[in-house]
Amino acid sequence: MIVIEHDTASTLPGKARSRCAAGLLAGAALFASGSAAAQSYRVTPTASVSYDDNLFRLPPAIRESLPDHGEDVVTYLAVNGDAQTRIGVIVVDAQAMAGKTFHANNPAVDTFNYIGKLSAMYKTGQATVDASASYLHAPVSFADSNSTRRVLRSTTDLNLDASHDLLGDFRAVGRFEYLKIALSGGGLTAYSSDRVTGSGGFGYYSRSGNSITLEYTRTQATGDSARPVLIGNAVQVYRGNALDSSILSHVDYQITGLTSINGTFGYTRHNDRSVLNADFAGLVGSIALRWSPLPGLVVKPAFRRGFSSETLLFSNGVVATRYSLSVSETVFGRLSVNVGLSRENRRFRYDLRATDPFAVNRTEQTTVANAGLSYMTGLKFSLALTYEHNQRDSTRVDYPYAANTFTFTISRDFGS
Repeated sequence: MIVIEHDTASTLPGKARSRCAAGLLAGAALFASGSAAAQSYRVTPTASVSYDDNLFRLPPAIRESLPDHGEDVVTYLAVNGDAQTRIGVIVVDAQAMAGKTFHANNPAVDTFNYIGKLSAMYKTGQATVDASASYLHAPVSFADSNSTRRVLRSTTDLNLDASHDLLGDFRAVGRFEYLKIALSGGGLTAYSSDRVTGSGGFGYYSRSGNSITLEYTRTQATGDSARPVLIGNAVQVYRGNALDSSILSHVDYQITGLTSINGTFGYTRHNDRSVLNADFAGLVGSIALRWSPLPGLVVKPAFRRGFSSETLLFSNGVVATRYSLSVSETVFGRLSVNVGLSRENRRFRYDLRATDPFAVNRTEQTTVANAGLSYMTGLKFSLALTYEHNQRDSTRVDYPYAANTFTFTISRDFGS
């Protein structure tokens, strides 16, 4: 399942990797032409240098066989932009990022990445509408691709959330999302899909801003392409086709002035209509707590369980459970210290990268520990030093790895 080639593409270094990718909004001219009328705008050039001792996230024996033992020094240059304005009662926010990686030991994997997002919010005393559109183009992380080949991901995401008063503090709520994930290379093409989600229900919205809803949700996922797979001793044509039906509750609650909680929980039934016929059902949910017992100190525990990966790259055949804890402290308004720890368990019921998808069923446990320091100077320069340790254990010998990354980042904010 591991493919080693020298014409490969990279993940992003350091902090950029944790943001998935950098990118550029197609309408970036908005920043230049509209900044004078905008309520606020910000442009942030960023440069970072990372040392990674296992760039391709490979098992020890395979990593040692590579040139430079799989180590690399990665330079990352990027520009981030954000502008906000108000058109009547509508608040508009445009965001964009564009960046490029440069690898000292693997120049063939240098990659250009971009992302853009445009969102608008309409809010009155009786109704709220949030709409957003985003596009991402970036390489898939080597931890997910299990390959040193270039695997690119393009994601188009359209969202619409709306609510309207019914009676007193009760509202009707509705949501719609169109998500297109296109993948190329590394055997991941079978995971390319179009997902259409619609939901409706009702909710309680208090005057203090707390809310809880109960909704019925349906998601139709259709694969972009077909491929032969081996099921038993017969070759059949697979194309993704699944219908998810869920009863979900969304909660957003300010418990005290220091503590807030938000999340989603419920029950999902996955009806696999492909030749795999791999139906499953169970409890799903994600919940995050924010606790700030002291000024500048923020503690964030979180939990997630779902039938897809965190990035929706694997949206079929995976049961994922993730726990995380992050703590950050700001000292004297300029120095920030942060630490984090997360553990994710992924149970692959099948893997579409294999000729026989059910033959590669496995369980993976990934642990990530990180720590960092950042300092904001009086001239709006930000300096940051971070360390991250990644380790994955698996029931199959092809998938375990350990990796350490050290990153130094400098950025400068411009804007108002």
